[in-house]
Amino acid sequence: MRFRVAGMTLVLVLALALPATAGAFTSVPAFRASLQRRINNFRAEYGRGPIHLNLHLQTSAQAHSNDMALHHNFSHSSSGGKNWIARIRYWGYRGSWIGENLAVGNVTARTVMAMWKASPPHRANLLNGHFAAVGIGAHAGKYAGRTAYYVTSDFGG
Repeated sequence: MRFRVAGMTLVLVLALALPATAGAFTSVPAFRASLQRRINNFRAEYGRGPIHLNLHLQTSAQAHSNDMALHHNFSHSSSGGKNWIARIRYWGYRGSWIGENLAVGNVTARTVMAMWKASPPHRANLLNGHFAAVGIGAHAGKYAGRTAYYVTSDFGG
């Protein structure tokens, strides 16, 4: 099966000037909904269709955020060494187009979107017209000794 890799990007944000707790982060479901809404609003500004949650991508993204938080590892590879393509395929997503954005730090959906929009590779994934599905994962943990949220967005089309 041929597939196209749209890209992978990551953002590291250690908001050292912010408090050690990420109090603005309410819950994973609320974060997911807010981030998906912000992604779709951004896509609409550029004439792109909305992306919808996909169970396989959702499972992949959440499992990766959990893994990164558990192992204090910010990477597109799992703690077991699987790259992001293998991880997304492992969780059952079979679409032709896939991509991944990551973020870590004292973040909210708003700050994640601001970072991704300002980064050309992240922005490309957000606006990729081939993407119609997304999975969003988030998990609290520690990064560089500070409270942080590990965020994964797996895109597919």
